[in-house]
Amino acid sequence: MIAMLKQYKLAAAGVAVLVLCSLSFGAAWQWQDNAYGKRLAEKDVEHQVFLRQVAEANAAMILQQQADRQDLERRLADADQQSTEKLNHALTENDRLERLYSSADDERRRLRIDVKIARADAVVSAATSAGRVGDAASVELSAAAGSAVWDIRAGMISDQEKLAYLQQWARAVRAVNAEQGSQ
Repeated sequence: MIAMLKQYKLAAAGVAVLVLCSLSFGAAWQWQDNAYGKRLAEKDVEHQVFLRQVAEANAAMILQQQADRQDLERRLADADQQSTEKLNHALTENDRLERLYSSADDERRRLRIDVKIARADAVVSAATSAGRVGDAASVELSAAAGSAVWDIRAGMISDQEKLAYLQQWARAVRAVNAEQGSQ
């Protein structure tokens, strides 16, 4: 019996050691879980703060880009309005001149253009200067050609205004792109 008691005591001691080991293992596991849980919670908070800062920075950038875009659209609309007004004024002036031309008498309706004409039959001699091209003369346009001049002039005015507008538009867009590139 004593031997059995010793065996039971030994078995009980072994079980007690196993229980203590299990309890200490469980306590360590629980403590480690708490420590990592706290770290993960802190990292999660830091990550959320970082994401909020990134979102706020992106929102600020988008708002700035929208403001720049609206400013560009306003400037382009102003330029378009000014260009259209200049074009309408120039075309109105051209129409006024054409009406004056068409209502004038025949003598005034003729368009004369002073030109220098190179004479094909002129013989260049040693006495003539090398700088002389030809004689000055006056050319008269027909009535149909005279009225076509006004159409050509209107087209030139329109083309010049369109070119000026497009150049102004390109400069404005390039300035905005340069501003965005520097940011």
